[in-house]
Parts: sequence; C-alpha cells; structure tokens
Amino acid sequence: MKDLLLITPPFTQLNTPYPATAYLKGFLNTKGIAAFQMDLGIEVILELFSKVGLASIFEKASLDGVSENSQRIFGLKRDYIQTIEEVIAFLQGHKPTLARQICSGNFLPQASRFSQENDLEWAFGNMGMQDKAKHLATLYLEDLSDFIVECLDENFGFSRYAERLGRSANSFDELY
Repeated sequence: MKDLLLITPPFTQLNTPYPATAYLKGFLNTKGIAAFQMDLGIEVILELFSKVGLASIFEKASLDGVSENSQRIFGLKRDYIQTIEEVIAFLQGHKPTLARQICSGNFLPQASRFSQENDLEWAFGNMGMQDKAKHLATLYLEDLSDFIVECLDENFGFSRYAERLGRSANSFDELY
C-alpha cells in the first residue's frame, strides 16, 4: 500500500487544532499503514504572516477610499514587515523572551484594535507578562486581518473563509 497524507484544511481554528488527522494517522500507523499529516491552516497562516507574505499583501492592497485605520496600517507597513516573523515565533512558543519587548509598548505597530485595550495591568497583573504579550500580539494580528478584509479580501478570516458561500449553497454545483 502507498503512503497516505492526511490534510487538515486551512481556516479552521488555529488555537484549537483539529485532532481527527492526528488520531487517524496514529490508528493507521498501528495497522502498519504509513500515514503522514499536514495542517494547511498553519501552513497558510505562516506563509501569509511572514515578511514575504506581508510585503505581498501590502503590494496588492487597494487603498481607494479605505478607512483611517487601514491607512495607518499601510503607513506602518515597514514596522509590520519588520516584526511579523518574531511575533509569530513568539506565539508559537519559540521566543518566549520576546514577551517583555512586546509588553513594552514600543515594539509592535499599533492600529485600532489597540484602542480597545482596557486596563491591562488589572487584567493580567504583574505576573501575567506572557499572557499579556499573547493578547497584544493577537491584537496586532487582528489589525492586520482588518487591513486584509478592507483592502484585499473581504472574505478573509483566521478561522473561516467565505463561510457565507457554504451556508447559502443549495447544490454541489460550482459556486461561481
């Protein structure tokens, strides 16, 4: 028998991995079937939120009649491109020491999502630096997501993509 590749589709919840492929792979391996797994959700996000991916997003973005928030993000594009890979590495647990820099307030470029900050010291306390940094890094990514939705692809979302198409489809014919 040939090897099997089990694929988790993109735009599923990134922070709660879908376990079916891992369980299925393990089961198949116990039966002597060579199986491998791949998570396209992580692969797509890592490609998109890299220096090259962000540069491409900013290059392709349409800025006609966009909000002040998107104009601000575009104006800070060098800062976003410069920090994206470190932020992703931090969120993956590869650079936990970056938490202090993220929490300093002058490392991440900030747009409208940061204006939603309430009293972070109260929410996270002095001992919650890692959690506070994860929260701030998430706001940073949500700002970028807002930019993508407004300037490039209105259907973009971290855990869904054009879900309205699936909800409204009444047949299995082509959607377009």
